[in-house]
Amino acid sequence: MSAGLLGAGAVHGPVHRPTAAVRARHERKQSIPQAELARLVAEWSTGVEPTEVAGIAEVLERGRFVPAHRTALRCGGTTVSYGELFESLDRRTAVAGCSERAGIWPRVAAATAAVRAGAPLPVPTPHGRTVLVGAGALAAAAADRRSVAAECWENTDRATGSAHIRLLAAPRAGHDLLIELLAAIADGATLVVATDDEHADPAALAELIAEHSVTHVVADLGMLAAFDDIGVTTLPTVRRWDVAGTACPASLSRLLTALSPRSTARAAYRLPEYAGPAARGPLDGTGRMRPIPGARLLVLNHAGHPVPPGMVGEIYLGGVSLAHGYAEPAETAQRFVTVPFLPGVRLLRTGESARWTTDGWLVDATA
Repeated sequence: MSAGLLGAGAVHGPVHRPTAAVRARHERKQSIPQAELARLVAEWSTGVEPTEVAGIAEVLERGRFVPAHRTALRCGGTTVSYGELFESLDRRTAVAGCSERAGIWPRVAAATAAVRAGAPLPVPTPHGRTVLVGAGALAAAAADRRSVAAECWENTDRATGSAHIRLLAAPRAGHDLLIELLAAIADGATLVVATDDEHADPAALAELIAEHSVTHVVADLGMLAAFDDIGVTTLPTVRRWDVAGTACPASLSRLLTALSPRSTARAAYRLPEYAGPAARGPLDGTGRMRPIPGARLLVLNHAGHPVPPGMVGEIYLGGVSLAHGYAEPAETAQRFVTVPFLPGVRLLRTGESARWTTDGWLVDATA
């Protein structure tokens, strides 16, 4: 699996997979009681409906009310104020030093152009494909990010924006960079983007958090776990850790709590074909997840039908932040599909295996 449900978590015994013939016979005979089927398809598999999703144009407009002198972006030695950012947007010119350092301006410019044209935004993925993401998907992901940040409101002037300092320390080839920037702009917060060198160096990353009094951190599992190896002992300003990857050992939760006792931490299931996380869960070593608002996660058998709790199947992913598809139509046809029991609902075949627990958590097939 991707940086999603598979990783460094413990495997609890061998997984015995039946032959194709046995599996096909079993799936033809398989029957799920109606009440349980309703839980699988309508309750467990879907997050609640998003309450407020502002479009990208509205998000950018909100940012215009933030005081012009407030810092919108930091990356390397570059600092960009809200005034400078919106002056560049209005003139459709690059922010000095910004596009070279973080690639932020090209993404913002492309997103605003896509809104005007009604076209999807092409986003490169780590796997060499180009995925086409709609403006609505990006806006929904930014709204989710804002709701997560709102859980930690502190020292905030609602009229002029948030005092939050948010750090993105994750690979920037995908759409996370744009989502984080849109969410920060809507809240009047500051986004700190780690350079490639900082992202590869745990000591530099810890120094970045301390130097800028970062309140929210988005980073991958391996980078945060490395803090223990280099002797980082305190990062007290952090209020929220968002960890990319779900196979998080329980020791990571203890480490992050020790670094910042007032913080909370969550693991996130992410795929390039979905803007932002599709599911979140606690950092307790179980790898358990539940869909976020607007997302849909189904576990289906080879015939495309739901499997009962405890049985392994393939994850099918859908929801408000699902991409339109790939730039290559043939690849889109293979991976983006519909299923008979949800006519008209587009789903991504992830190729990843998982199962439902009896109390409605999604876990990796090997857990």
